[in-house]
Amino acid sequence: MQSDLHSVMRFFNRMNALVWLAGIFVAHAALYIALGTATWFTTALLATCFYGAVILVGKLIGTYYKDKEESK
Repeated sequence: MQSDLHSVMRFFNRMNALVWLAGIFVAHAALYIALGTATWFTTALLATCFYGAVILVGKLIGTYYKDKEESK
């Protein structure tokens, strides 16, 4: 269990958040256009903002976890 958590936290530390957010925006935009949503841009932008917050919190936790491991 400990090594799985370490792997996830290492992934969050190494990931490029901007590339992930751009990919998430494109995927949501394609989804909402395909569904025929009239406000697809705003909806995709809101969904991307939510995932952006999740990614940033993950990166903060990953950084804290890395610092904690190095101090041992």
